[in-house]
Amino acid sequence: MLLAQLSDCHVSIPGEEFSDLYHSADRLREAIRHVNEGVNRPDLVVLTGDLINAARRDEYELLREIVKDFEMPYYLMPGNHDHCALLREIFSDHDYLPREGKLHYVIDGWPLKLICLDTNIHGKPQGELGAAQLDWLEAELAGEKSRNCLIFMHHPPFRTGLTSMDNMGLLDMEAFIEVISRHDHIERVLSGHLHRAIQRLSHGTLIQVCPSTSHQVELSLGDNNSLATVFEPPEYLLHYWTEADGLVTHSEFVKDYGVAWRLAIGGIGETY
Repeated sequence: MLLAQLSDCHVSIPGEEFSDLYHSADRLREAIRHVNEGVNRPDLVVLTGDLINAARRDEYELLREIVKDFEMPYYLMPGNHDHCALLREIFSDHDYLPREGKLHYVIDGWPLKLICLDTNIHGKPQGELGAAQLDWLEAELAGEKSRNCLIFMHHPPFRTGLTSMDNMGLLDMEAFIEVISRHDHIERVLSGHLHRAIQRLSHGTLIQVCPSTSHQVELSLGDNNSLATVFEPPEYLLHYWTEADGLVTHSEFVKDYGVAWRLAIGGIGETY
């Protein structure tokens, strides 16, 4: 199984200040082209929140026009910049989205059980799962006897040293960690929000943050951290699972690089 994770697309309307700075809609289009046409074509795609930038209907309508170009199944999750009611309405044909309450769901039909969580607090940058959703997660994990589980969430459940972003973090991260610490069949926890590639091991489970297809956050650690963005390349993650080796993750830049040389089976091939 090959799964692509895209995050923090922040789609905005062309001609507005945010769009003029980041060109986020164009960068998502290019990321989708890269996913569709790349040598590593995934079986499915999960977009882990902050799908749009200003929680507006016209942004979701533009997002819908863009993501229809995916040539494989794709799944949407909310982040703190999203508006859950509008997401549910504009993508009402996405049957996996619950019709009421938190937008958490399970993607079935794959060798791993894919569990998608909703950390959105309407109108706030912080995230929260809440007791009811944590109970639902506990039941989903406890009820799975035959497969390992892959958990997706927008806000990562750990502090990173990016102080400005940590102040917009997951409010009930300790409660989440307590839940996953009781289960040894969690393959990975995958999140977004931080606009950087970051990893943390917690109770034997690797928690990983996906970079943004729009823009990255400056790597400035510690108490004097200031929030700034940098024009590092748009990026997404490819999660490759096999029964023999489990889950292996690769970073993929949204850029086409030429092949310098290729080692052919049985010897050195042509150089380019």
